[in-house]
Amino acid sequence: MNSRLSIATRLTAIFAIVATGVLTVLGIAIYLSARHNLIAQDFAELENKVALISELVSAGTHEQRAQRLAEALGHHPNIEFHIIDDRGEQLFSTASEELRIHAQNQPADPNVRRRDWTLIGGPRLHVIHLRQRVADGSTVTILLGIDDARHAAFLRRFRHLLAIAIVTAALASSLLGGYAVRRTLRPLQTLSHEARQITAGRLQSRLSVDAAPAELEQLAQALNGMLARLQQDFTRLTEFSGDLAHELRTPITNMLTQVQVVLTHPRSNDAYRETLASCAEELQQLAEIVSDLLYLAQAEAPGALPTCELVPLDEVVDSLFDFYELLAEDRQLQLRRQGSAHVEGNRLMLHRAIANLLSNALRHATEGTDVVVGISESRGMCRIAVCNQGKPIVSDDISRLFDRFYREDGRSEGAGLGLAITRAIVQAHGGSITVDSSERGTTFELLIPACATAA
Repeated sequence: MNSRLSIATRLTAIFAIVATGVLTVLGIAIYLSARHNLIAQDFAELENKVALISELVSAGTHEQRAQRLAEALGHHPNIEFHIIDDRGEQLFSTASEELRIHAQNQPADPNVRRRDWTLIGGPRLHVIHLRQRVADGSTVTILLGIDDARHAAFLRRFRHLLAIAIVTAALASSLLGGYAVRRTLRPLQTLSHEARQITAGRLQSRLSVDAAPAELEQLAQALNGMLARLQQDFTRLTEFSGDLAHELRTPITNMLTQVQVVLTHPRSNDAYRETLASCAEELQQLAEIVSDLLYLAQAEAPGALPTCELVPLDEVVDSLFDFYELLAEDRQLQLRRQGSAHVEGNRLMLHRAIANLLSNALRHATEGTDVVVGISESRGMCRIAVCNQGKPIVSDDISRLFDRFYREDGRSEGAGLGLAITRAIVQAHGGSITVDSSERGTTFELLIPACATAA
């Protein structure tokens, strides 16, 4: 069982966690803001009472002040008052004994200052403890306190309401987020469904790029490019299999026919020898095909260069001229080399690549003409051009000239693997091969980096 979570599940979980976290922080901020506003309201009410008290005690006798305070402040049971004059006599008081005892150890402030006191009995009060001079020049000590717990019931209900709202909003956000994620990932599911429909027999199918969002468009294009390359390689493999079967069938059929004919009646020793010699020729052809195919497979493999060294191309060409000198003289051809250069690569592989081109050039050159191998180096690239004068290659054949087992009618001999091997060797050196053919002649050109690396 696959325990890995899908992208949709992961995104939904992340969205739910983020939404819950944000809502929780927001709920805490709202709660703290509400509590702060309630505390601010308490202190604002106390400050209003301080202003009222200052006005009530600004004039009159002790009794008159006490009477005015009692009339004005007697209907505020939620506020504790303790007001004394400069002689220490009490003008008005509703404060508890615990508050009065605690105030004795706390100096009065000359200006209004908000304080929070925790009494011995446990209650927490918002307090203003002020010693203030009034209009008649006397001094009054004012102690006002409001119990912090008077808003506790409201805040408790508010917390419960916030918790319910946060949980509900988090669940709703998670469900809606999951739905949105799945709708967003639907194009990816569509691409996945289309990809599953592509088989070896339907490599021509492509993924829908127009319907994909911008984030998936590049992925769809990359997959389509991969499918195009796979289709091309599969087509080449199919053609190669057919060509290989055709190439192997001819010599095998020839040998089988000859052996069956010889076995029908007794023959002389000379007849048997002739048949064996013919079979040996066919087997030699098969061996050459297999050897070329093996070499081609090795040249096309990644990291095909077994060794690398600094190869003087002029020496390679001169050694080939020595080998083909008799063939050139027999056809009255003149071999010429122009230029020199060095390339980093495998000497034997480069030798075979140039040999294949030179062999073709000698085979198809017009008698009495020159076969020229030009070597030059420019901008870090070595150029090797093999030129001959002869019948031009048909333009329709040029595009298939480097395919395996392809043989141009009337021109090619052998199994048709020489140019395919040459191209594989050049590509293994990080280079390329091109051909240009006209009435003036045919030129095969190799471009190889001066410091070649394995493809």
